[in-house]
Amino acid sequence: MSDGEYERIVDMPPEDTSIAVAGSTALLVGADGVVRDDSWMEVFESAEGTLAIVQASGPDYRGTLESALHHSSTTDDVGDALSIPSGDIAIFSAALDGTGEHAMPLSPPQPGPPPAEHGPPSREPDTGLLLPTRSNGYRLKVRWYTKIDDQSCFARWLLLPTHDRRPT
Repeated sequence: MSDGEYERIVDMPPEDTSIAVAGSTALLVGADGVVRDDSWMEVFESAEGTLAIVQASGPDYRGTLESALHHSSTTDDVGDALSIPSGDIAIFSAALDGTGEHAMPLSPPQPGPPPAEHGPPSREPDTGLLLPTRSNGYRLKVRWYTKIDDQSCFARWLLLPTHDRRPT
């Protein structure tokens, strides 16, 4: 919101997967409007440290999420790299700032099973996610709109660890 940066991000095409921010780089995970128009996304971390951000739609929401997580990544688009010197990754809406007057609060991850349903948008201001990482860097892979059956589809953004792993 500050310094006109929102317009710079909104006008970027989907194939752009990063943007320069304060002398560093931020990865962009843009909602796939074909999957859903309300942009609800789920964030998962594998035992190996891969992060998956999934946008899903279908009558069996949990099953669609599971299909997205197990779908092969061999034909995914390869995106940009992200360095994580701080050990934390912040995931938040580009409509708000990460810090400063227009910042959204960043909440810690809440482990649990995949949600059974998409659920309605919150009436409260959304929060971002502050996630401790197990790697010093990641490479982004993107799978855009993927149809599972006549009623179910997903888009997925994988952050694959690329650097030395942090002690857990």
